[in-house]
Formats: sequence, structure tokens, C-alpha cells
Amino acid sequence: MLDVHAPHESVHTWKDFFIHIATIVVGLIIAVGLEQTVEALHHHHQRHQLDEDLRTEALNNQKVIARDLRMQDIEPWFVEAEKAATDVSQQPRVHFTLAPPPCVPGSVGTAAVRYFAPSEAVWTAARESGLVVLLPAEQARMQARLAHNYVLLGAARDTVSDSCQSILAMRQRLALPGPPGAPDTWTMTPQQAETFAALAADMKVGIQGLLFRLRWSDVYEQGIARGESNTDTHMMTIDQTRFEDAPNP
Repeated sequence: MLDVHAPHESVHTWKDFFIHIATIVVGLIIAVGLEQTVEALHHHHQRHQLDEDLRTEALNNQKVIARDLRMQDIEPWFVEAEKAATDVSQQPRVHFTLAPPPCVPGSVGTAAVRYFAPSEAVWTAARESGLVVLLPAEQARMQARLAHNYVLLGAARDTVSDSCQSILAMRQRLALPGPPGAPDTWTMTPQQAETFAALAADMKVGIQGLLFRLRWSDVYEQGIARGESNTDTHMMTIDQTRFEDAPNP
């Protein structure tokens, strides 16, 4: 901010007075103009940096999502588990064999196929610091839509995790692990078999929901990485059935 000082000489006439006032006004206009210019340049830099950070995060998230989509590889185990428990549910005592479940306690997936949540750090920081107002409305709307989808993705992840934990608990009580590389032998009542089949079905549907949300998110992340602002409109008309798994036979 510039300081505007009065002239050292005394003001003797109206002409001197108006010149004095004009000097002050011009000085204030210059000061305010310079301040607004500096502020505008600062906001421009902040927005440019925010765009770059969002684009970098989107590129990194595409890699995370590509790895997370491998969760589809573990879906067949739950299809097989549901079928095995359903086919023998009318027997007095249920016996069947299955490979060890593709679950790790406290995680989602296996050591080879693990789920990692995509990052929302840049958008969260921008929202909490008030920088979101620097973005055009279309771009902010697109980011907000993606953020909401990640909330739904987190819920799908929790469904998968809970079902997997329940299956692991049943395995501990009802399955006899075989030698390394060999399947487990399960023994249970028809009621337990029904519970097991239901858990396997929940897990299968949970994985499909997780995959749907990952594929949906990937379209947005691709748009952000390309610097687009119309992905939100595009997603309202796109045929989203291509994000779904093909029905199991």
C-alpha cells in the first residue's frame, strides 16, 4: 500500500486545494490499482499452481486406479464359494473344499492384489483453505462430483472389507487349512453354509461396486489430467453400463 503525503507548502487558493485533493485521489487510485494488480497476480499464480497440483494428483490417481482394478481378479473365488456352499446346503453336514480366501485381515485384497484409496489431498486442502473459489464453476463442480464419488468408493471399500473379515472369521472356525498350495476343507451346518453363501455373494457384489466406482472415477481423473472442464456434463450422458462387470453365467 502506498502512503500519500500532503504537500509541505500551505494551501492558499481553491486551485491549490483542488490540486491537493486531486493529488491525493490519484495517489490512492494508483495505490489501490497496484494492490489489486499484485493480488490478481498472486491469485493467478495460486490458481496455476492449484491446476498443476490437481493435474499431477489426477495422473497419480490413474495409476492407483489401474492397480486397484485388479481387484476383479479375486472376484471368481467368491463366485465359486457361493456356488460350493449353495450346492450342498441340503445335506445334514456340509463339506466342500476351496482355495484359501483372497483376503488379508485389516486390508482389502491379498498381498499381490491390494486396494489403495486414490488421493484427495489437493482438493481437500484447496477446499479447506478457500482456494476453490479461484476455479471456474465448471471445474469446481467436476472436482466436487469426483470427491462425492470417492465418498461412495470408500463405502464400497468398507463393504468389501467387512465381508472379507467375516469370511476369514468363518474360515478360522469352520475350515481345516491344507498344506501349502492345497485347498481348505470346510465343514459346517446347512445354516452356516447359507450364511457363508450370503457373505460370498455380498463380497462379490461389493467388489463389483468397488470396480464400478473406480472406473467411474477414472473417467474424471482422465479429464482433469487433460485440463478439461466438461467431464461433469459428459458423464451425465455417457452409457455407464460399460463400467459394470459382465453378469456371471
